[in-house]
Amino acid sequence: MITKFADIADGVKLNYIETDKFKTNYISFNFMAPLDKERSCLNALLCPVIMRGTEKYPTQSSINKRLQYLYSGEIAARNDKAGEYQVFGLKANMLDNRYTRGTDVTDGMTDILCELIFRPHLENGIFAQSYVEGEKINLIDAIDAEINNKTKYSMLRLNEEMFRSEVFGISKYGTKEQVEKITSAELYGAYRYALERYKIEIYFVGQCDFEKVKEKFASYFKDIKRDVIPLQDANVVLSSSGVKEVVDIEAVNQGKLCLGFRTGCTPKEDNYYLLQLFSEVYGGSPTSKLFMNVREKMSLCYYCRSVISQRSGSMTVASGIEVKNKKIAEDEIIAQLDAIKRCEITDEELESAKKSLKNGYMQIYDSAESMETWSMFRSIGESKCLSPVEECKKVDSATASDIANIASKMTLDTVYFLKGEEKNG
Repeated sequence: MITKFADIADGVKLNYIETDKFKTNYISFNFMAPLDKERSCLNALLCPVIMRGTEKYPTQSSINKRLQYLYSGEIAARNDKAGEYQVFGLKANMLDNRYTRGTDVTDGMTDILCELIFRPHLENGIFAQSYVEGEKINLIDAIDAEINNKTKYSMLRLNEEMFRSEVFGISKYGTKEQVEKITSAELYGAYRYALERYKIEIYFVGQCDFEKVKEKFASYFKDIKRDVIPLQDANVVLSSSGVKEVVDIEAVNQGKLCLGFRTGCTPKEDNYYLLQLFSEVYGGSPTSKLFMNVREKMSLCYYCRSVISQRSGSMTVASGIEVKNKKIAEDEIIAQLDAIKRCEITDEELESAKKSLKNGYMQIYDSAESMETWSMFRSIGESKCLSPVEECKKVDSATASDIANIASKMTLDTVYFLKGEEKNG
């Protein structure tokens, strides 16, 4: 989907996805960092802090006034986890210049984005302590929110246990204890480190003067000496050597059963689309085997779905169950996988899965941010990067036998159960 790109500094690439489909344009500035236990909390905190003010606009109020002038443009921080990488930065949405009666909103929004990134508000040469402390509270609240959402928490715990000795298990937020210890000086050091050492991907989706945008970003990098850390793929464990059982007991009304599988397949393989299609057949859609059998026919789960984690070569089956149904639910989840391995897939199941997956692919074109995310996350580590349309063509040719072959590589690695605490026996 990338129309053109340009290398504008050492390890800095500007990508242009040209489209006139939207009335708005989208820009993102993304640091691509190897996931690191010690640095993930710093990276997570960094962009919310730099959004608090710049040299020219030292407060959020002054930034908001400028954004209102630019037809209510929006800027937000991002912090995502893509397998073994942490992707953090800023993203901006703005009205296309076609609708602004002569105001160059694109140039104005690019200016603010660059001001935030390259000229943040400082006090005594480091970040303002009040800004850092305020955003530390917000980050700790985000960590608490994940813990309090038991559906999400159970999947995080599975991830933590399954990848305990692998980089994929590292949190994109860090821990509360780590966040509490961060100082303004330490965070400013992390900021300089990010500007000088991390690979940077800039995306523009919409319509613009590409050369003008390129020169704008290049001008801000001209005085920065960069020594870029190369991104290297983590070692992906393709099969499990045994099943780990983990049980946590908490005061919850509903048990959370999560199964982690090694898929034996990574995005670098030509048949990776088959893994995604397998997930649709197994538990990724309302017509999947897990939904129709484990949830609907047997009423064993409040919800039951499968989710593929691309970079780590893993799959999670997440379910909410009555505690007493743990064993029978686990057995039935495995039984449905075994049925696919035996190629027990009806024509209706196959066609429904194809339709669901293709609809998901084509929805990528419905927003600028999803188009950017598709291109960026599939290019990380030089994974195969086809357009959604190209992926749909490959899906059309898949057979039930192809899906059974993919399923045959699945091995159960970790079973995590968040068990409700028993009261009064």
